[in-house]
Amino acid sequence: MNGYDDYKKRHRERSRKALQAMRPPGLPPARDLISPYDRYAQPNDIEKDRRPPLSLARRFLIQCLISALLFSSVYWIEQNKSSRLLPVKQSIVTALTQEFQFAAVSGWYEKNLGQPVGFLPGLFGGNKGNQAASGSSSKNKNGAFAEPVTGQVQDRFNSQTNGITVATSPNSAVEAVKDGLVVFVGQKNKIGKTVIIQHQNSDESWYGELNQVDVKVYDFVKQGQKIGTTGGGNKRGTFYFALKKGQKFIDPIQVMSFD
Repeated sequence: MNGYDDYKKRHRERSRKALQAMRPPGLPPARDLISPYDRYAQPNDIEKDRRPPLSLARRFLIQCLISALLFSSVYWIEQNKSSRLLPVKQSIVTALTQEFQFAAVSGWYEKNLGQPVGFLPGLFGGNKGNQAASGSSSKNKNGAFAEPVTGQVQDRFNSQTNGITVATSPNSAVEAVKDGLVVFVGQKNKIGKTVIIQHQNSDESWYGELNQVDVKVYDFVKQGQKIGTTGGGNKRGTFYFALKKGQKFIDPIQVMSFD
């Protein structure tokens, strides 16, 4: 038996050497070709197995640390007296005090990408069910302002009121002067119940002294759509209106007329 085993061993050795001589350079051994499994695990797989999953607690902790760093950075910039940081300070003040221009962003998105922003679906072409455009809006195209009410100007524009007061019939319908987004509904000092609409070119229109409001914050309105009604007694109502371009109020009479 020992002689037979030696013969088999020599035969296997000769076969192995013959295969090695026949194999082209760079070709892996035959056992690697027929094996369906990798001889060694890949380094990336080992790292992936060893890496622990990121828990919610760790993720929350990282978010808290990032927030703390941002807060500390802003505080340090505000306390620093260096003139080099003045542009940064101004940018921070602007970001914290100005309202986000939803209408402008939606208009840019639609102009460049062809579709309205998903979370702002009704600003352009949507919200058709509740938009009754009046005859005044049909006469004001190409970005012009429509008249919010029909009436006569009672108090003209001045720097104290930042707007005008219009005498109207009681319970008159108040309409949006332009397409836009409602950014405020509530009470304002001296002008009572007020609606503020933000327009695509960053203008704002203010509608005050309202008796009833028919819109909510973040509603999209079209030019000529009813947003509320004026108050007043049996014979006359009053209505406050203002236009804001950027950070400055302008005289509405410059861009529209009241009958």
